[in-house]
Amino acid sequence: MSSYTPIMKKYNCLFMILILIVSCVQAQDDDPLYTRAGFKVGANYANVTGDLDNTDARIRMHLGAVIEFPVSQRFYIQTEVLYSAQGYTIEENGVENKISLNYLTLPIITKYYFTPRFSLETGPRLATLASTSRSVGDENTEDEFFNTFNDFDFGWNFGVGYKAESGLFFQLHYTLGLSEIIDTDVIDVSTNTALMQLSVGYLFKTKNNRRQIPAVQQ
Repeated sequence: MSSYTPIMKKYNCLFMILILIVSCVQAQDDDPLYTRAGFKVGANYANVTGDLDNTDARIRMHLGAVIEFPVSQRFYIQTEVLYSAQGYTIEENGVENKISLNYLTLPIITKYYFTPRFSLETGPRLATLASTSRSVGDENTEDEFFNTFNDFDFGWNFGVGYKAESGLFFQLHYTLGLSEIIDTDVIDVSTNTALMQLSVGYLFKTKNNRRQIPAVQQ
């Protein structure tokens, strides 16, 4: 009987720890979740992949509004409306031509917080071409130049993020282009978007969450 008592005490201790863990998980599940809106701005490292030769990346910018919707303590959906300046540089007849492709984009990002602050992020990116320009070319043919590109661009985002308790956040995304961006009978090429984005932003607090609750409680 004397040897049985310590074993029972050990199992009772483990049982109490299990109850405590379950209680903490349930408490986390009961924590209120809030939708937050804000903005983001950052740098684009833009290029194209495919059949075009001698292309180099351009460093440009993006900015816009974001809304983060909670699904659970670990999963969030972030929708964005961004102006994204992209393009590439190509050498034509020994002359460097800077191509500007400016898009209005709608990324829909699923965020999984694997720690209270860090998240893995992925989701589709819908984009419509707003304007184009080039550093070398006839200004009178700019409309024709615009028409050589598809109006719609579809891609998929992959990345990571960090969100502070204050609402300040950072994101690093790579966009894999899944649709062809050039649409012309002049040349037969297959070309897709290749885009890296480094962003900083802020999510404003609402009346219901003046004291911000992290996405995942520690």
